[in-house]
Amino acid sequence: MKSFQFKFPTKQQEFIWQKRRQEIPPSEIALELDVSRAFVSKAQRIAEERIEKILLYTASSNRVGVRHISPRYGFAVGVDPANKSETYIVYSPTLGSQVWHSHEGDCRNCSEKSVCEEILHTLAAEWAVPVPRDLPPTDAVEKLFITLMRRLKWVE
Repeated sequence: MKSFQFKFPTKQQEFIWQKRRQEIPPSEIALELDVSRAFVSKAQRIAEERIEKILLYTASSNRVGVRHISPRYGFAVGVDPANKSETYIVYSPTLGSQVWHSHEGDCRNCSEKSVCEEILHTLAAEWAVPVPRDLPPTDAVEKLFITLMRRLKWVE
């Protein structure tokens, strides 16, 4: 088994990473933080390297084969061979590392429904993807992740 060593991004690196994900130019971020554009670029690169390692570690520890990965969005897609399901791995500064398995489910009677809803709406807000609050989590997760995969041009 592969050995992984990684560090989480610092708060400043996460801040810069989130701003860049929102398409805010490095020059504006540099002005806001009173640092150089080169500093912003370096912090962004380091954050993405660290996030990529976190995503790969999460995939490895959950035995998920990664097909696509985007450190810029903190998002990876793969397959869990045990249940042959599409699996989504996300990194969020608020939530940490999360693994989602695509599945058909009846969310109405699930004890985890409120937890799933909170996580999904937090991710939707971070990615600026509108997800209706009345959608069951199994539908909301598909809408959220398909929208992000389209944004990344991984699907049409």
